[in-house]
Amino acid sequence: MTERSTSMRMKAILENVPRAIECVTEWAQKAGFDERALYEIQLAVDEACANVVDHAYEGADPGDIEVSCRLDDQILTVQVRDWGTGFDLAGVADPDLDAPLEERTLGGLGLFLVRQVMDDVQFRSDPELGNELMMSKRLNIAG
Repeated sequence: MTERSTSMRMKAILENVPRAIECVTEWAQKAGFDERALYEIQLAVDEACANVVDHAYEGADPGDIEVSCRLDDQILTVQVRDWGTGFDLAGVADPDLDAPLEERTLGGLGLFLVRQVMDDVQFRSDPELGNELMMSKRLNIAG
């Protein structure tokens, strides 16, 4: 399959998150991902965009969010970029799912879910290029 990509940039507000999910879903459907994989991709994009809305521009006017997806050689890569406050992905510990609910710390569950449903998750923060979350999922084709 030849490489294809699309990108959209919009204000990082909650009302725009469904637009990003819809855009990525359209690409994933065309690529041939099954219903389960589509759901997992939607979950990951939803969580990534919601994190930008909730955390990247905290205390400031909402900046932009850019969502891109690329299909290259059976791998769908989704990139979520913002120009807000960065964070250390490695510093986000997996939640203790065995701890009683009232003893769990807030945060980290969404990122944990993203890591569970996507094949690869990487994050980098650059003062000029912004914050970039890259998530990929391989298209499993029964042969």
